[in-house]
Amino acid sequence: MFAIDLNKYRLVDLSYEVDPDNCPPDRPFELQRGYLADNAYKYDVRTHSHVGTHIESPAHFFEGGRDTTCYPLDAFFGRAVLLDVPDATKAAEIGPDYLERAVGDLLQPGDIVICRNSDVDSLASGDPARYPALTPEAGHWLAERGIKMLGIDTHFRLGKDVAAGRALHDILMSRGVLFIEFLDNLAELRQRQFFFMALPFKVRKMDSSWCRAIAIEERCPGAE
Repeated sequence: MFAIDLNKYRLVDLSYEVDPDNCPPDRPFELQRGYLADNAYKYDVRTHSHVGTHIESPAHFFEGGRDTTCYPLDAFFGRAVLLDVPDATKAAEIGPDYLERAVGDLLQPGDIVICRNSDVDSLASGDPARYPALTPEAGHWLAERGIKMLGIDTHFRLGKDVAAGRALHDILMSRGVLFIEFLDNLAELRQRQFFFMALPFKVRKMDSSWCRAIAIEERCPGAE
């Protein structure tokens, strides 16, 4: 029997909580309660594939691209490396040189990269223009190192603008790299390396899928 020793490891929920009563119009999650044949409750849901924490597959950008059901299960979990940005003023556009300094000593083929903006001033501003942004060149650097998934929350940008973001997606998704967006609670991560898992809902044809994302990391000595 396998078990995780929670005296040595801690679980961190990295999933964004969706509140149907407070969703913006462009990301709706509407519930309508009804009944099944046995008079038990059920809910009809109106939403789309990019609400809450979600995994994007190549089908998101490429006609005929693979959806998440085309990937083996181990594509959705594994060793993760934290790309932390403590000073967003020095990371307005993150390229290969920044990545080399930040995670070059850790990154291995098959890793997952989770990007975190920990710049207090940047976060307090609430201005996306002040958040760190990856460049297309960063996409090439990550692809060459064989990552399998790239993750961000809402305080990190996949490109400084739409064109750069599209280029980054094209570069990585053409190599089969998955994206996970709308992560949450990244401030709770305490280690540069950890185990990450996000299992998508198993639906064919969808470009993306909702998921529950977690991290499992070693407890720091003396920490709760």
